[in-house]
Amino acid sequence: MGKQVFTAEEIRQEVLRRLIQGDSVAGGYPELSVPLPMPHSPDAEERNWDMKQEDHGKHNDYVRRVIEEARRDFLLSDSAERDEILGNSFAHG
Repeated sequence: MGKQVFTAEEIRQEVLRRLIQGDSVAGGYPELSVPLPMPHSPDAEERNWDMKQEDHGKHNDYVRRVIEEARRDFLLSDSAERDEILGNSFAHG
């Protein structure tokens, strides 16, 4: 099955949903910060985005695994730049 194409905000929401659902974080990390994915040229595994990982302390490995899983599952849409600009305007507005 092919990868689903999502906008940057949809990917961010899906990663957050997966993090909250995971047993490793449940009840142990009340506030997770998930940045917008950053586009890049497709790599050898056809991944076209990544996320800067913030420090989540003892949960860093778990957060990275969830991000890597999402990178395998989703392609970032061509509207990624527009989404990034919009997301930044909300964050700084």
